[in-house]
Amino acid sequence: MYPTLESMGITSLNDIEKFTLRYEGGHDVLKIYYRREKGSLLPKSKKFKFGRSSKTVLADGGQQTYRQVQEPSLIVLRAMEELEDIVGKQHEAQVTKDDLIKELEHLEKVVNSKISEIKQKIDAMS
Repeated sequence: MYPTLESMGITSLNDIEKFTLRYEGGHDVLKIYYRREKGSLLPKSKKFKFGRSSKTVLADGGQQTYRQVQEPSLIVLRAMEELEDIVGKQHEAQVTKDDLIKELEHLEKVVNSKISEIKQKIDAMS
């Protein structure tokens, strides 16, 4: 019933809670979140990266100027359609302020952790 998601290895279709799609580093990043029981060893989310295709299009008919345009992968578009069908269109196209704050806090933790790791390596060299 959901061939694109199944081809991506997604089998727990009934457990899908929500999903997000963002553009990061030249790729579309689709993240699928699952409902899990407390103590479950199964992952709470899965992340998929999709490249974009580039094509040259005529920008201005009179000037014969061209520009590069990037388009999302057909797979990610089909997966989005199937996911929206599953979650009943709960997915929000707009990112909320709280989502951005959570993402920023997570990024700060990752960066601080990496900085500490590098400092420890430097100290070990002395």
